[in-house]
Amino acid sequence: MRILISALLLAACGGNDPSPRVIAGGGIGDGAIDDVANVYVIDNLSYKPIVGATVEIGGKDLTTDSTGLAVAHGLDGPQTVAVQAAGYRGEVWQDANGANMTVPVTQLGSLAPQQATLAGSITGYDAVSVPPGHIKAAVLSYSQDDSLDDSENNIQTANSGNVCVTPDQCNWTLASRTGSVTITATIIDRDGSGDTTIIGYATTPSVQVDPSVDQSGIALALVEAGNMQAVTLATGTPPAALPTVEGVVGIELGGNEVVQLPTFAQTDASSVLVPLTSIYAPSSTYRLTVIAETSSQDAGAESATIARGQTSTALTSGTWLEPPTGFAATRTDASLDPVTGANIHSVQWSDDTGVLLDITMFDATNTTATVPALVALPSTGTLTAKAQGLGAAVDLGNFSLQTDIEKIWGDSSEPITLD
Repeated sequence: MRILISALLLAACGGNDPSPRVIAGGGIGDGAIDDVANVYVIDNLSYKPIVGATVEIGGKDLTTDSTGLAVAHGLDGPQTVAVQAAGYRGEVWQDANGANMTVPVTQLGSLAPQQATLAGSITGYDAVSVPPGHIKAAVLSYSQDDSLDDSENNIQTANSGNVCVTPDQCNWTLASRTGSVTITATIIDRDGSGDTTIIGYATTPSVQVDPSVDQSGIALALVEAGNMQAVTLATGTPPAALPTVEGVVGIELGGNEVVQLPTFAQTDASSVLVPLTSIYAPSSTYRLTVIAETSSQDAGAESATIARGQTSTALTSGTWLEPPTGFAATRTDASLDPVTGANIHSVQWSDDTGVLLDITMFDATNTTATVPALVALPSTGTLTAKAQGLGAAVDLGNFSLQTDIEKIWGDSSEPITLD
């Protein structure tokens, strides 16, 4: 009888104790916290487990095992999760509520991304003509991967080797991220007044790029005139305090890969020549990213909106978020007013080496944060604190950063300097 009573009591207590699992790219899942929280810590780029990281949750200090896992018991409901690992920036998730959580952490400093140098030519480039007195040029770029760190998507080519200005041939070099990339050349006509017009494109099928394995002899083929079209950009109504607006057309190739076309600061009602999406893949679509800022020369407030999956020639922007207001930060805490329309907020602290700490707030009504002692910031030196509002069509109790990144539709930010 005692055994039966004990079993009934245990059943009545309930609890949520799923098997630990890594959520792809980072994320939250498998129901709310009810006694158990399984916390994995992984590298933000390689997705490899971080062994020996310290995880602070619910007043408990834990250490990740050989699989990157730390398990906490006796918890209930939303928790603040702080993670510290040697050589990585501090990471804090506030009001996170998932029995399984995978926290990705990013290496400190300006770590050079994995890359290789590609080289080749554009077949038929000499046949592209411009009026007398004009300059013909080609700008080469590699496709981005939304799931990678920004540094992977912004590798600079030495000595502008990815820009051709000779009229008869284009022998180019390009420093590229690794993985499967699509190379595209945008061909432009620059007149005597400095005005630039896109007149053509060249591209090649995807190239597999391995770390430090350079490749040469890559020939890009011109995109035929019948495979290009003009599209118009409708940038909507950006925040009034952000007068500098730039629209960027992208071609989505699937699998979080996108060819971002240099559209040279196109704004509302602009028309720009772009390739047909079908030359890349039958299922490809257009994307319009519009960025508004205080000034192109000033690292001030900013807002961006992303509208994916567009198939017409009239590209429209998504919903705009106003920059955060009421933002205040010190080396120990921060607060901001909730950004209307944003369901995630964050604060980052950086110095001249890069981001040191990131606090992500998963409750849109609680936008005040305290820096845990585990991830304390340096007491001296100039820091930049940046508040951000993020709009994402995701369930914050059940998401994967790897698969749900395409559900992000906008963000806005406001920085301040801490001396």
